[in-house]
Amino acid sequence: MSRTRLATTRLAMTRLAIRITTIAAVAFPLFTAAGCGTSVGLDVSRKFQEAQQTFDQARSPEDFLRAAALYQEIIDQGVVSGAVLYNRGNALMEAGQRGRAIAAFRQAKRYRPRDPYLEANLRYALAAAGPAARQRSIIDYLLFWQDWLSYSEKFYLTAAAAAATFLLGVLGLFAWRKLFNRLALAGCTLVLLLALSAGLDWYRYDCIRHGVIVREEVVARKGNSTGYEPAFTEPLTEGAEFRLVQRRGDWLLVHLAGGQEGWIEADSAVLY
Repeated sequence: MSRTRLATTRLAMTRLAIRITTIAAVAFPLFTAAGCGTSVGLDVSRKFQEAQQTFDQARSPEDFLRAAALYQEIIDQGVVSGAVLYNRGNALMEAGQRGRAIAAFRQAKRYRPRDPYLEANLRYALAAAGPAARQRSIIDYLLFWQDWLSYSEKFYLTAAAAAATFLLGVLGLFAWRKLFNRLALAGCTLVLLLALSAGLDWYRYDCIRHGVIVREEVVARKGNSTGYEPAFTEPLTEGAEFRLVQRRGDWLLVHLAGGQEGWIEADSAVLY
């Protein structure tokens, strides 16, 4: 290949990298702004303090349920907070509602993945529960940082990497072309991997409904009524996690980690 043709090919690749990263630099901040949180007002801060005080002074399951309800009021106002979800999970756990606590801890993990106390409390809540709803796949091993970064951090890093790659691509048009162009291409690969990681979280959290059994025992059936035969030889126990497949009225078709599916009554589980 001639030097002229090689230079033209490199220039085309650089321009492609610039286009890709420009799109990413614009798109991912929009996704971030749309789904990663809202500002906290004074009323929310007061509500959080009230909930924390109620939790600290709680002496009975009913007291802890009142604290959990206050944390839920904060969430219902549109506040996305790992701390609120974590504290709500603790209150529910103290109230003896292990299934609902697991759901709260799972949601908190999206925003506080490196919190050792949250991880310990989740493991404790899962100790006597059924199999997890999701097992690690090949892509989880490829994107090894998937469980290290929060939902929002993945979008922020993708946007930052896209902006840096765009800058490298522009610099490669004017000086030290070989170096900057190689760095821009390496940056493009990093942006694509980070985008895949963020997109995977978006799919898991925004496109799939998850759930947890909240009754002591639930009989899953082969159809959406009590007239159908049980789907499994043993009932599902509180804390068992699943993925929602379909909903028909007051019945849910759930998918368990082992691949089994069955219908359960909607009020026997909590969805998130």
